Amino acid sequence: MLDIYAKSFLEASRFTGNTRPDPQTQRHLDRQSSKREQHTRLWRRSPYWI
Repeated sequence: MLDIYAKSFLEASRFTGNTRPDPQTQRHLDRQSSKREQHTRLWRRSPYWI
């Protein structure tokens, strides 16, 4: 049942030609995502004394 919901959500949230963000917005979203990923990596690393 959950698999059906996941598939329908992915279909509904997929970009089409009309809903795709413009390139500048997409670059901004990619930058935000990479910053968030870097912050998460730094947050999850072990302390230097271990």
